[in-house]
Amino acid sequence: MISVIFCCRAKDNPDSNLKRLLDSAVAHVRPEERDQIEFLIKFDDDDDQRPPDSFFADYPFQIRTFVWSRGEGRHYLHHAQEYLFTERDPRSRFLLMTADDFYFTRSGFVSEILSRPDEFCILGPRRPPIESFAGIYENEEAIRQWVVAFGPLSPVISARLIEVCQNFGWQANVDSWVMGLSVVLNDLYGIILWRPIEPFYERGGGYGLGDTPTYNKMELTCQKGPFNKYWFELVRRQARNLYLNIEYGTDFLDRGPLSRRVWKKVRAQPLRRLPTRVCRRILSTVRMLLA
Repeated sequence: MISVIFCCRAKDNPDSNLKRLLDSAVAHVRPEERDQIEFLIKFDDDDDQRPPDSFFADYPFQIRTFVWSRGEGRHYLHHAQEYLFTERDPRSRFLLMTADDFYFTRSGFVSEILSRPDEFCILGPRRPPIESFAGIYENEEAIRQWVVAFGPLSPVISARLIEVCQNFGWQANVDSWVMGLSVVLNDLYGIILWRPIEPFYERGGGYGLGDTPTYNKMELTCQKGPFNKYWFELVRRQARNLYLNIEYGTDFLDRGPLSRRVWKKVRAQPLRRLPTRVCRRILSTVRMLLA
C-alpha cells in the first residue's frame, strides 16, 4: 500500500489546488489499485476555505483528513508529516510525500511502486549526482547545490526508512532532508538508496517558498541553512542506523543460530574491548546471583 502524505492550506494560498490533485488521482490510479493507495491530509484550523467532509465522499479511495492549529506554518510541516506517518495504514510500504500543488500525470505508478522489493529506497524521476558531494557536503557552496539537485521532487520513500530514521528531518522540506541523508549515506558507507522511476507527477506552483523568518535554526532551504551545523551530526547518526539495519536486518525475531548471534556481538565493538566486555558480563551475572 502507498500512503500519500501532505499538508493543505487553501486560504491565502493561490497555488493550492487540492481538487486538481485528487481528480488526477482518479484519472491515473487504476480501479484495481484504488484499495492500495490512501491520502492523509492535514488542514489548519484557521483555514475557513478548506473543503467540507462531503467534498471527499465521492472519491473512490480512502482519504483521511486531520485538522489542528497552524503552528509555525510552512516551517512546521515536518512535525505534521511525522504525525500523519503514525496514522497511516499499517500495511503501507511506501510514502509519497507531496503537496497540494502537485498532480498526477501517468497511470500505473501505484503498481510500479509496489512492485519494488527494496526495504530501503528513495524513488525519484531524476537521479541526483550524489557521489559528487562526497567529502564536501558540509561546504556552503556544496550545500546550495545538493539541496536542489533533485529538481521538483515529490519523493517516494520506503516506510521502513522512516521507521529507522524516526523522523523526516529537522526542517520543513522533506526533499532537502532526503537529499542530505543520501549524500551522507554515500560518503560514510558508499550506499546509494536512490532508485529511478519514470515521471508520474508534475508541480503546478509553489516554487521559491520557504525563505520566511523562522525560529528553527535547523531549517534548510535552497536559499539558506542549516545555521545550526548539528544538523549534519544528526543526519550522520541516521545514516549509521540505516547502515546497521541494512547490514544486519530489521526483523526483531530473526535472531539466527547462536554462533551467528555471538559473532555479531563480538563484532559490535573493537576486539581490544572484548576482555573488558566479558569481565563486565561475568561481574554483572555474579552480582545478580548474589542479590
